[in-house]
Amino acid sequence: MRSLKRNSLVVTATVGAAILAVTACTSRAEPARDVHADAKARYIAAADALCAEAAQSSAYTEEPPSGLRGEVAELRLAAETLTVTATGIAAVPPPADDAEQLREGFVEPAEALAARLRELRDRAEAALRAGDEGEARKVVELSLAPDANEVALSAFALKYGMRTCAGEE
Repeated sequence: MRSLKRNSLVVTATVGAAILAVTACTSRAEPARDVHADAKARYIAAADALCAEAAQSSAYTEEPPSGLRGEVAELRLAAETLTVTATGIAAVPPPADDAEQLREGFVEPAEALAARLRELRDRAEAALRAGDEGEARKVVELSLAPDANEVALSAFALKYGMRTCAGEE
């Protein structure tokens, strides 16, 4: 729980810093610059900063964990990181003209994927507590299977210009 709160604080600080940095850069731009383009650039910068923070916080500094318990721990970390990231992204003010498409194409799939990973994490941890390693292994394998929400949000992120969130950077 502490790591989740710590991650929440990091995400909040990252969102704030990204919005301030982009706002500072765009406030010096030409006055005739398109307001929508400025808002979109701020959104992309903030979302990509959150995705970069998530990638960094979920990356292992050593070899990936071995054994089933390590794999369940990795699932736990992925669920927590994606939950914090999805919450942070939902808090970023979208460009008014794009709010609906961002919610449907990016925010909702991210929230659904986070919910799926939390559910799988809970199932895997319960199976381990019950001593059912076969079930825990099955759940870990499910968490690694392709997910329609992940595919959708990555495709949308790339199309919208969020290269880090799309996994391109």
